[in-house]
Amino acid sequence: MSPLNEIMSTEEASRLWGVHQDHVKRLCREGKVNCRKIGKTYVLERNQPNPGLRKAAVPSPV
Repeated sequence: MSPLNEIMSTEEASRLWGVHQDHVKRLCREGKVNCRKIGKTYVLERNQPNPGLRKAAVPSPV
């Protein structure tokens, strides 16, 4: 298996996660996703959960 099959671009991540590419780049800058910066380009690990799904709704105590 090629190591290139284990990474994706910010464009591909934005399509996969249903968010804007700029939002994916922001998540990278803030360290909220697993990624590396190569030159001016972010490269993300392909097999990671959608960061938007990490926020589970927790009911507030009444």
